Amino acid sequence: MVVSRHEKYAVAVYLFVTVLFFSLALPYANGQELKPLLFLVNGELVPIAYEENGIVKGVVIDIAEALGKKIDRAIEIRAMDWPTAQAQVISGEADALLQINCTPSREEIFSFSGPLLPSEFVIVMRHDQPEIKRLADLEDKRVAVEAGGFAYDLLRGHERIETVLVLSVLQGLEFLQMGDIDALVADRWIAEYALAQSGISGIQIAREPLEVSYSQIAVKKGNAELLELINDGLQEIEGDGTLDKILADWRGKNVVYLTEEQIMRTVVGTVITILFAISFISIFFVVKLKRLNHELEAKVAFRTQELAAANEHLQLANAELERQSTLDQLTQIPNRRGFESLFERAWGLSLRYQQPLSLVIIDVDRFKSVNDQYGHLMGDQYLKELATVLRETVRRPGDAVARLAGDEFVALLLNTTENGAVHVAEAMRSKVEALSTQEAHGVEFSASFGIATLIPDNDMVPTDLIALADQALYKAKEGGRNKVVAASEI
Repeated sequence: MVVSRHEKYAVAVYLFVTVLFFSLALPYANGQELKPLLFLVNGELVPIAYEENGIVKGVVIDIAEALGKKIDRAIEIRAMDWPTAQAQVISGEADALLQINCTPSREEIFSFSGPLLPSEFVIVMRHDQPEIKRLADLEDKRVAVEAGGFAYDLLRGHERIETVLVLSVLQGLEFLQMGDIDALVADRWIAEYALAQSGISGIQIAREPLEVSYSQIAVKKGNAELLELINDGLQEIEGDGTLDKILADWRGKNVVYLTEEQIMRTVVGTVITILFAISFISIFFVVKLKRLNHELEAKVAFRTQELAAANEHLQLANAELERQSTLDQLTQIPNRRGFESLFERAWGLSLRYQQPLSLVIIDVDRFKSVNDQYGHLMGDQYLKELATVLRETVRRPGDAVARLAGDEFVALLLNTTENGAVHVAEAMRSKVEALSTQEAHGVEFSASFGIATLIPDNDMVPTDLIALADQALYKAKEGGRNKVVAASEI
């Protein structure tokens, strides 16, 4: 039998198309999929990134989801404590960090993508302080910044600016309204949102920013393949207008929930003959059915996890409503709950960087007898003045004082040796003793100080440090009061 040239050509084309479609469909038919990328983010950057009912939302979350579609990779996003998130990327437990600013110290351990989100760091002040507009206007003033944030690095080199560390921008706004600080430096996105949500009045934001920077996506140093993939995706969402649309949807709004879905990719094929069309359609629907089945199972699992997370968050929220505020109402310094949060963070930092952590427990001598003899009003006034003295003595960024209960206070000193803690405690003791000479009291006061210092390791727990400081305080009381005793002396 003689085969014509046209018949040979048709057979060759048929075989080529069949092999092509089978090669494209085979990975899906076998259920092979790439492992999702794990991106971590600080969940306290409302509205840039935050958790609501256990679900991560925000501007950079939408950008990351759009990025995943562009690079055709599933991206899982989790919100967590920022130092822990950075440690997980360094150890390889996670792939990347969202919304991070590049600094020289971070460049030693991370590789950074191109620009992600523009950030304006601005001065926030009260309406009665319109003269504060520029960086120079902050000299000789108390300025609040978030611990470990870009604003802290921005002010760190200015010796004439006293920085006050706060746990959140909202806490900084509350301190500003009460007059405890003169100004706050924060990201404009976060500051405007916090003002709108809190209803705090008498506050304004400077029009001109101190610094304009772009946040980025960071990967572990040397992960060039992932960094190149991320940069390609960022260029695509910027080039096709996706990034501008996301920013426009969020800008000027308090809360926006986006459920935008992109159009699914279409399959383009050329049907040469009816046989080719039947072969292609058969393969396509088999693959499509398996893929849809997999997506349905994934969605069911995600919704189940989402419901469980929402229920857990609701339980935590109900429990949180029953707790007291972290601020002591009498002395306006952190209370026991606030101290526990600060202590946990300080312990973690000292453990990670192997630095000494010092704890000073302060107890007013014979305070009950003073209350009984002169009344609680004098006692309360003295406690407020004592708290002011302690707070003014412990001024370094990261250090803190708190009221544990009644007449018992505590000072937390980061990266401080025992000798350094003794020096600080002696300064506090002298100032406390000087308070007793004021005629407003009519009675002499004093306090006893117990000091303990540890470099934490994995075999220790935070209560070890508290127990040592308690023992030192007991020795100070036993030795006649109005003394400073270090645990090493026991």
